[in-house]
Amino acid sequence: MSLAIRKHAREFVALIALVLVALAVAGYILGNQRLELPSWVPFVGKSFYTVNAEFSTAQAVVPGQGQTVDIAGVPVGQIGSVRLEHGVASVKLEIRKKYSPIYRDARLLLRPKTGLKDMIVEMDPGNRSAGALPSGATLPVDNSAPDVNPDEILASLDADTRAYLTILLNAGARAFSHAGYAVDLRQTLKRFEPTNRDLAKITGELSKRRKNIAHVVHDLALLTTELGRRDNQIASLVTSSNANFRALASQDANIRASLRLLPGTLTTAQSTLGKAEVLANHLGPTLQDLRPTARALGPALAATRPFLHDTTPIIQNQLRPFARVARQPVRDLRRAAANLGPLTPKLVRVFRVVNFALNELAFNPKGPEEGFLFWASWVNHAGASIFSTQDAHGPIRRGLVVASCQSLELLENAVQGNPALKTLSELLNAPRSAKVCPSQVSSASKSPRLATKSPKSGHAAKPPAAPAPKGLQAPKAAPGVTPSLPKPGLPVLPPLTSRSYGVNR
Repeated sequence: MSLAIRKHAREFVALIALVLVALAVAGYILGNQRLELPSWVPFVGKSFYTVNAEFSTAQAVVPGQGQTVDIAGVPVGQIGSVRLEHGVASVKLEIRKKYSPIYRDARLLLRPKTGLKDMIVEMDPGNRSAGALPSGATLPVDNSAPDVNPDEILASLDADTRAYLTILLNAGARAFSHAGYAVDLRQTLKRFEPTNRDLAKITGELSKRRKNIAHVVHDLALLTTELGRRDNQIASLVTSSNANFRALASQDANIRASLRLLPGTLTTAQSTLGKAEVLANHLGPTLQDLRPTARALGPALAATRPFLHDTTPIIQNQLRPFARVARQPVRDLRRAAANLGPLTPKLVRVFRVVNFALNELAFNPKGPEEGFLFWASWVNHAGASIFSTQDAHGPIRRGLVVASCQSLELLENAVQGNPALKTLSELLNAPRSAKVCPSQVSSASKSPRLATKSPKSGHAAKPPAAPAPKGLQAPKAAPGVTPSLPKPGLPVLPPLTSRSYGVNR
């Protein structure tokens, strides 16, 4: 290792120099980025005096983005974390030790530092008499005020004020849209400077309330003196008031009728106001809950602007021409729909029957029984094997022709007299009756040999059984099982083998 270092000493020194420069640059960058290492880091670690502050809303508060805590405009700490507790935002404030402590009556204001909502917390540390807060304590939401958005200010105005403000802004925007209006307004505001200076003097004079009160008392004395000099006018005022009261007395019946209706009116008004109070009690929390939605609505509408800009050409250049072109087909479809109207009830009944049939086919009963779909798969499987064989004439349907000996003899007799049936019989490939039917009892079997006795037993010997044709021997019975004999007069079926005598095309 040392040999390699000595051999590449220049490269090794250059590498160490690069590492040191990188560490210095990294330290400078992190220092300007307000990197605060925890207290357990030796020499450079820092510990903080932490306070948790509750805000009704902590919008745009992002920990780790250099958002500071200021006292009188001087940064004294930073925002550590934000979490939701009991329906309010709890913001952790990390304050440097030298600015601790803060007191229980401290006031916190959440304010934007820039127009991009780069938030800071402005703090009034409070008074010593209120008592110091220990590290980790929480300031309640009553001691804090969130950032107020312009939409909240507009929402606090009544409908008429908002309408007048809208008119003012629209008129101002229309006025400032003309060239030269901004310059004229600037010149006009400059001309208000002397007026503002005079207004400042007036307000300064108005602050001298003692002298003003003395002047008011003096003016009031002058007023009473002047009234004393106007006896005739005061007398005429009393005379006019007497006439007015006399006119009111002449309407005594109407006034009484109005007063009789007044209790019912007051009762109705009281019940209405009670219901309005219930509405207000529910409406207040509802509007408070709608505030986050209203705040989030602005960014959502701003986010939809690119979508609206992108969809405007599609609507203008594609959807509108399509709508114009589709008018005539829609009119034609309207007539077709009118013609299909009378058929709709019948189609509904048809589809109900079809739906019932499909439900029946798809129904799978409980237990060992299976539904129609289960056996349909077997039919599909077995049906495929029917056409699995074919030749030059096409597919061959496999089958088994079952016929009695009488039917075969009748077919042979009919074929002998009709050449056309003979061709069909050959295509059918029906077996010959002599091959599959038992031999008829010959005349020789009816000879006296049937009555001869066996030389050994003395009984009449049975004639030897005629051998069954080849391929029609009865199957051998299993040991201990009596073989079943064919019934008289019924044909004996050959066992199923790979060879079939009848083929249908």
